[in-house]
Amino acid sequence: MATPNNPFLAVKARLVILIFFSISISLSLILGVLGALNLLPLQSNDPIVAPILYSLIFCSLCLAMMIVARRPPITLRYLLGRWPQDTHWGKLLFLVFGVFLFSLGAFQVSYLALSLVAPHWVESTLQQSLILADDETAYPTLYAGVTIFSILIVAPITEEFIFRGILLHRWGVRWGIRPAILLTSILFGALHSNLLGLFIFGLVMALLYLNSRSLLVSIVAHSMNNAIASLVELFSLRASTTLPTNTLAEFRASWWLGVLCLGVSAPCIGLYLRRYWPTPQTQLPYFANQSQQNKPGQPPLPIDHQGKV
Repeated sequence: MATPNNPFLAVKARLVILIFFSISISLSLILGVLGALNLLPLQSNDPIVAPILYSLIFCSLCLAMMIVARRPPITLRYLLGRWPQDTHWGKLLFLVFGVFLFSLGAFQVSYLALSLVAPHWVESTLQQSLILADDETAYPTLYAGVTIFSILIVAPITEEFIFRGILLHRWGVRWGIRPAILLTSILFGALHSNLLGLFIFGLVMALLYLNSRSLLVSIVAHSMNNAIASLVELFSLRASTTLPTNTLAEFRASWWLGVLCLGVSAPCIGLYLRRYWPTPQTQLPYFANQSQQNKPGQPPLPIDHQGKV
């Protein structure tokens, strides 16, 4: 049985989803009403609304989770852990780049197959870009700044907090560490419209957290991944004198790029997952940090998947 002082007993996954949709709908309605009343300095259909709304939703969701789990409260120092002193930045960058290549290849291959049944939707997705022309938004400079901030700062912190911090522990308490890793990664991939690529990304972030016992490591890795993706898109745009139009024909002609990315990255990612895949007795980071910090200088006490010492 789980101990009564386990803060993740009160955080139901369905409650996380319910709060997420409630916040999303509420903020969308508020911004829509303020925009209709001309009380906002921007139009409701301006692209800058998307990154602002995203940041507000996920920051509000994180705050709501801390309020929900206040009896007993989630102790942030146990959830975040300490930054490992023996961090090898080169290996971390290599791992992140490998995950990025796999995600890119998975996107290419999966959307190539999807284009056979939904070509117009795939083409509209391909034409989306982080960088907009001056006539596409009333605040091009501000849009770029807000978008980069949401991608490099807000997304890594809030998504790792929700998926690896909250849901991984909640489902780990409920079903065990292995099912929790799989479930959080599937949900993470589904919400990012790249199920296979971001599913593997979620697996790697979870294993980074489990093995380092520091959510800060997965946050930094997540931010590095987003930075690489942003730089790749920026360089591809600067290589052209005009904003490129990604037609479906051009996308299909580059099928080999996806296969190449998967072929290069899959073996490395597979070896990493095999080496660091946890046993059923692996401690959840929160409870491992809790036991270690409560008894400094002593090895962590064995904790079952429910957090019971």
